[in-house]
Amino acid sequence: MNMENFKKWVCKAIEMEEKGKKFYEKAAADCDQGLGKEIFSMLRDDELKHIERIKEIEKALNQNQGLANACALPDDHQDPGNIFRKIAARSQVHKACPSTVKALKTGIDFELALVKFYEDALEKAQDNLEKQFLKHMVAEEKGHYDLLEDLSFYYEDPEGWAIEQDKAGLDGA
Repeated sequence: MNMENFKKWVCKAIEMEEKGKKFYEKAAADCDQGLGKEIFSMLRDDELKHIERIKEIEKALNQNQGLANACALPDDHQDPGNIFRKIAARSQVHKACPSTVKALKTGIDFELALVKFYEDALEKAQDNLEKQFLKHMVAEEKGHYDLLEDLSFYYEDPEGWAIEQDKAGLDGA
């Protein structure tokens, strides 16, 4: 996309990430303990990192600097399944707070909207750095979606979740 459209996109991206941060902040605050609180707190922190990155891009664009430094991303992407398994293993509370169940559906929908937002921008991207940044953001938001799906499955069917994680068969093999 051209630079003017990219600047507009950056403003919208900051707005969406801010909404996500506030949503996860409230979801974490509404549940006083357990796995849901920990996952929502982690997602809030991730959204804050996204906001900071995007603001760096905005600053570079406003100062007519190149995207090279602003779009550089740390390679800190982790497998959402591994993250969830580690958090679930140390969690002492295995039931969802009433607010968590509702927040899960909203969070899943929100993450899908963010994935679409970044994928739409990726289709219009022209600069390689811009494309690289957007691909990274798509991957991170898909990771958030996967975490929320895992949490939902964990609360709905803890035994089924455990069996799937162990990749155990019911035939004893």
